[in-house]
Amino acid sequence: MNIFNLLFGGNKTSRRTVTQLTEKNIVSDWRSISILISQKGPSSLKNALITADKTLDNALRDMVDGETMGDRLKNAENMFDRNLYNKIWEAHKIRNNLVHESGYEPPHFVITESIQVLKTALQSLGLRI
Repeated sequence: MNIFNLLFGGNKTSRRTVTQLTEKNIVSDWRSISILISQKGPSSLKNALITADKTLDNALRDMVDGETMGDRLKNAENMFDRNLYNKIWEAHKIRNNLVHESGYEPPHFVITESIQVLKTALQSLGLRI
């Protein structure tokens, strides 16, 4: 690695596309998410959000480097407009709270808005779901 890449982040690869297999999995995941949303129960919506977050992470794995989804989101910042990027982070934090904090019960509309944000993020990456 040369000094320019070290100083200016040139070592971060951004592939800007997902593999065909990943795209197929994203479409399949989104069908499952749609079914969960239609069930409208609290646990179904929580599972839909967790799956939507995982689905965006799978897309980002193909597109940017990073050990964790948080790392990948940081490396993908320039792929989203600022407003959407901030909303993606909020949705990811809500997902993390659902998974890691017992008793965390966000309102129904917060979960559904977060799912929509993650769908918009996937679409902004050029994925058809």
